[in-house]
Amino acid sequence: MNRQTKTDILRAGIAAPSADNSQPWRFAWNGDELDLRIDASRSGHVSDTRYVLSDLAAGACLENMIIHAWSLGYVADLETFPSDDDELWVARVRWHRDPGCDQSEPLAGAIGQRHTDRGFPWRGPISTDTQARLDAQARHVRGQRLYWPQTPRERKAALKLIRQAETLRFRSPTLHAELFSSIRFAVGWHAACEEGLAPATLAVEPPIRPLFKLLRRPVVMTMFNWLGAASVLGWRSAWLPIRLSPGLCLLVIPSTARSDVLAGGRALQRVWLEATLAGLSVQPYAAAGVLGLGFVPVEPAFQRLLSDLGAALSELCAPGCGLVFLRIGHAQSAADGRSGRRTLASFGDFP
Repeated sequence: MNRQTKTDILRAGIAAPSADNSQPWRFAWNGDELDLRIDASRSGHVSDTRYVLSDLAAGACLENMIIHAWSLGYVADLETFPSDDDELWVARVRWHRDPGCDQSEPLAGAIGQRHTDRGFPWRGPISTDTQARLDAQARHVRGQRLYWPQTPRERKAALKLIRQAETLRFRSPTLHAELFSSIRFAVGWHAACEEGLAPATLAVEPPIRPLFKLLRRPVVMTMFNWLGAASVLGWRSAWLPIRLSPGLCLLVIPSTARSDVLAGGRALQRVWLEATLAGLSVQPYAAAGVLGLGFVPVEPAFQRLLSDLGAALSELCAPGCGLVFLRIGHAQSAADGRSGRRTLASFGDFP
């Protein structure tokens, strides 16, 4: 591989989504071999216990690189978690030329267009043909599948789970601090930032913005929670947008093993890219799945709620473990405030 090809592959990788735009990736080249590692300085927070969110982001990053490299004529020989003694070493990829590669890999064209859409996609249902294509992309990664709540009872149960999890992010002091620490209020409501969440990406209505900014202070959040603020925020951020969107699905992985979470990230990215090609908007909701796994150490007062979340999620999508809900609709336009990325040089020491 020449230097430009390696650079292009890495740029595709860092275009992947990550929790709160944390970008927890480190890269190292050795000839045509690429090591992908988790960046310890940008991972391991409370919701990332056992690196669940970092593994999910690493899987999405891997799939972007694999897809883009395929479009350039390179095939990936992938080895995941190469060393039991190094929990941050996620994968080693050996690249080699293959004349049989499909030079017109369609998903590669969606990598630069994919984004999170927190708006309200009003128009039309998701066609059965489109749903089948999304299902096929999830199954492309062995063991992964999408679950679509079909009946009113199933959809109501899914909505309840998502709302409870999103509400808990504002009720738990630990999760509240983690959430607001990722929002870069200093850039204002109209600019982007290269790391973390710019307020512009959150789709907060202008009249509510001053209050939302105040809620970053624990004492203010506690005071407003006495008035039911967490429930209102859960309703606005989850229940209402999902009720107004035509599609909702859940990525289901076989187990909680790190290798399955990593594979889940790969499947998630393929589904998201396919949705982008179909002109669909996507908003992920990871809180219900991640909290339901039971790894996150929240305050004792909320441990019972976490246990109930996990049990209800398992009942909804068994067999397997629900990991990320995806709210899907028809995109009106590209997002005004897309999350930025750090400079490529900040992801590793490259020759």
